Amino acid sequence: MRALLFIVALVVMVSCGSQRMLQKTYIGKPLSAMEKELGEAKTVFNKKSGDVYIFEKVEMLKSTEISQHKLTLDPMVTPQVRKTSHYKVTVVDDVITKVELEEIYERNK
Repeated sequence: MRALLFIVALVVMVSCGSQRMLQKTYIGKPLSAMEKELGEAKTVFNKKSGDVYIFEKVEMLKSTEISQHKLTLDPMVTPQVRKTSHYKVTVVDDVITKVELEEIYERNK
């Protein structure tokens, strides 16, 4: 019984991840679908397996107070960060065949 619950939990985690959702959304669709959402590609590589387009999306995440569920004189605050998302898209005959996501967080000074 425990093994079954473990397997079900593992399947749910794998199928609901951001990488999997990205693949479900874009694989099999034309490149223009990705360009509508993210704009023009920053870099394009030609490989044997297809053309690789790299899209970049930059977001500024504001600082926020961390709730400690008690009264404190010095609140804990997260720093403001810049989130950069790199989408690596493999395209064959103008159809998306593979999507990878890499996210980088940098503190603002």
